Amino acid sequence: MTSILQDLLDPSLLANEPRIIVQQATDLIIHKASEGFSPPPRSKSAGAAKSLLEFQDLVRQAIDDYEKRSNTSAQSKVIYTAEEPEVTSETETITYSLIKRQPGGFGRGAPFESNVRNLRPIIREVADDPCNPSYRTIVLGYLHENVVRFTCWARTNKAANARALWFENLMEDYTWWFILQGVNRVIYWGQGSDMVVNINNNRWYGRPIDYYVKTETLRNYSEKTLEEILINLDVAQE
Repeated sequence: MTSILQDLLDPSLLANEPRIIVQQATDLIIHKASEGFSPPPRSKSAGAAKSLLEFQDLVRQAIDDYEKRSNTSAQSKVIYTAEEPEVTSETETITYSLIKRQPGGFGRGAPFESNVRNLRPIIREVADDPCNPSYRTIVLGYLHENVVRFTCWARTNKAANARALWFENLMEDYTWWFILQGVNRVIYWGQGSDMVVNINNNRWYGRPIDYYVKTETLRNYSEKTLEEILINLDVAQE
């Protein structure tokens, strides 16, 4: 946050009273986040907006719930991880990785095709700070468009195919829940070529499945915190 303030403020402002400076800084942040939009787009994702990392955790929760409702035994539960499958494990594994990420587009067009992109923070909300009377809080939002790859790994081709279909059904069943939880958009993006890897002479068969996921990262700025930073910077210059 300090680097952002240093970019926004003229160094000469630090000689003034911090309370006055922080009001100017807040107004400048609001202006920059609103500039060029009439009216400023303030719509947020349904629910509390979720980032990409939070989406990965939601998928984990969906898998756990899906297996629980299906009465899946402990031995048959899938491993969900960002790491490669364990060398000697016989348990089927779903790994996830990021294939593509870029600033999110506005509008109802096809993914990645919008000409209007969230290249800088967009104002979402300005409100009174409930913890600090006479101060304000600002919420800025950043939309991102992502392609996330989930690879279903098993020890045979047949099992890998079955697990891939299982995962596609799960994602279809829980798409509404992801959106309700604050993920802006989730779309099946396609399945890649079959994979075979050898890890220490242990063969794994993989089925990569890609999903387009539009997420939103929110940043909160408090006038009180900005004031404290400015005071610290002012003291450091002495």
